[in-house]
Amino acid sequence: MSNQNNADVHQIATQKDFDENIKSPSIINKLLLVHVELEQIPVCKAVNEALLAIARNEEFSEKLAICRLNADHFSDFLTLQNVNAAPTVLFYNRSKLIDRVDGFNQSDLLKKIQYHINKINIVPAKVESASTIDTNIENRIKKLLKSPVILFMKGSPTEPQCGFSRQACHILDENKIKYDYFDVLSDQNVREQLKVFSNWSTYPQLYIDGELIGGLDIMKQMIENGEFQAAFKQQKSDKEKDMRKYLESLINQAPLMMFIVGTPEAPQCRFTKELIILLKNANINEYKTFDILQDEEVQEKLKEYSSWQTYPQIYVNGQFIGGLDILKQMKEEGTLIQTLTGNQGVAV
Repeated sequence: MSNQNNADVHQIATQKDFDENIKSPSIINKLLLVHVELEQIPVCKAVNEALLAIARNEEFSEKLAICRLNADHFSDFLTLQNVNAAPTVLFYNRSKLIDRVDGFNQSDLLKKIQYHINKINIVPAKVESASTIDTNIENRIKKLLKSPVILFMKGSPTEPQCGFSRQACHILDENKIKYDYFDVLSDQNVREQLKVFSNWSTYPQLYIDGELIGGLDIMKQMIENGEFQAAFKQQKSDKEKDMRKYLESLINQAPLMMFIVGTPEAPQCRFTKELIILLKNANINEYKTFDILQDEEVQEKLKEYSSWQTYPQIYVNGQFIGGLDILKQMKEEGTLIQTLTGNQGVAV
């Protein structure tokens, strides 16, 4: 079920197959991600691609398994698990549901995978012993993390001592990122205690402004998603951080928030005009809008925030839904009203 080299996520056909697979010896000790999808929905395809990209990394391959199931064929199961939208990703370990991500939220999905996968197969006694982190070592780590960008690696950029560290340096150099480094092989105490401090069990570890970004696999994933350079742009100044907070405040102004070209009364592009007509015909009147022509910085930064290069952009309860084409598709499928009036993802 979890062949990570396949070009697609393995699909479970029946409840019996699911019950057998979740208890199989090859799966039970891994982090199992179950993607509840509706076929032909673009966001579901994007979730599958994101899961595959993470699962292909050698660092995770022994700890992660993924599968997908069609929401139309698992109504009893979805009711039992309180799943009411697709995409939804359910997290299992040892046959037990331990977490979930509802709707399309790639950032939340990635963070939760990072968190749980580093918990798999950790011996409790080891955690208990390591939890008594030496205060002096912790203070030293915090001092190192004051560097704007720092890579904790094996060896040095000129003489890396493992393939993962070599690749991480190459990525940073290739993207012309200035960074400091610390050789964890030079200090066993820092090497072991940082794993506890960061809740990340492998090296290299990349930090920006004291915040853990992840290891080599996460760096590669961010590059594939076009998020890598954006992360360093956010690091450059407090203004960038304030801008992100400002964008989030705008996005959360209303349950249904739309960033458009012009205003509903005077749209300045054909796509915005079609959007307003679409909502009017669907009798959806409760929403707020932001005219991106009034703020060029918001216009550009929101593209980075959403990884979506065009307008209009539609958000429901703070979650990015998509643009006009996505809404048109929802209308054809009969899910437009239910999605825009509060539910994350597409109702199932």
